[in-house]
Amino acid sequence: MQRKNGQINRNTLKKILKAQKKLYLKPDDKVLVFITADYDADHIIADVLRDHEHKIVSMLPIKRPSEDYKLPKEVLEGKTVGWLITNISISHSPMTKQMMEQGMFIISNPGITPDWLEILKPANRSACRERSALILSTMGGDVGGTFHITANDGTNLKLKVPFRNWQEEIGTRMGVGTNGVYGELATAPYWAEGKYVLEPGDFLTNPINRINERIILTICDNRVVDIKGGNQAEMLKRILKETYDNRAYNLGEFAIGLCPIEPKKIHCSVVAEKLLGGIHIALGSNATCLKEDCPEINKFQYGRYAAGVHIDCIKFDPSVFFEPEHRIKTIMKNGCMTT
Repeated sequence: MQRKNGQINRNTLKKILKAQKKLYLKPDDKVLVFITADYDADHIIADVLRDHEHKIVSMLPIKRPSEDYKLPKEVLEGKTVGWLITNISISHSPMTKQMMEQGMFIISNPGITPDWLEILKPANRSACRERSALILSTMGGDVGGTFHITANDGTNLKLKVPFRNWQEEIGTRMGVGTNGVYGELATAPYWAEGKYVLEPGDFLTNPINRINERIILTICDNRVVDIKGGNQAEMLKRILKETYDNRAYNLGEFAIGLCPIEPKKIHCSVVAEKLLGGIHIALGSNATCLKEDCPEINKFQYGRYAAGVHIDCIKFDPSVFFEPEHRIKTIMKNGCMTT
């Protein structure tokens, strides 16, 4: 079997799924697998999950990030895990949010490519955990404060994050879900102001992926108010507009990459966002990045929400400064960790 876009073969896909099964599934889990038809891999999934109760639901390929979809109530009943194997991420769609609210753990696998195997190696998991612990220690723990992000390309963005809301995606079953591949320390901002520039070689969420032209985002009061660039910037505008949700322009996430691997070629955004030396902000939904019990949830204009889209804007080699209580701590300098 070949995935229809030719990116991954039968054996590699099976290894990637088995590695995630070992990391995230419990023996008594009841798994709902939602897979888009471009994978044509029902028999592989059935083999990987042969010792788990599971149901496989197929659908046509997704057209835009966090596009909504519907599942019958009886399909969800009793399930403890939702495994989304799709061409484009739907982890922030309203249906996925409903699954989370039902208590299901979400494994979201958008656009699986062969380089996922490299990230899923045990040595990388240990490195991600160590790096996350060092960053949290430098910040002073699970604290809130102001981040200042700068770069030579004109990026100059400040954002504020709440305390007791940091989430580690480090290869363990924690929180509401995972991308399967791991390597980020994330939270949700409630305020942001400034400019955020993406240069060729940076990434946007699949289907755009690698940036080949400069894109400039102007952000005011935690909302993107202007997008400048060429064809890829126009595509981003269309994706946001087609949600018909004003919250799609809000910043829903800020995250720091942790994984030390250096792929020869980065195939897609879900790998790019995990890499050490990079950060990302995301436009749209914050439901997976803002904890229900966050003590400062009242600072968020819309609370926890699913906006029908979640666009990760991944930037490499920035400088990142953290200011808790008027003290400046350097987290990253030109893409190099200082912790």
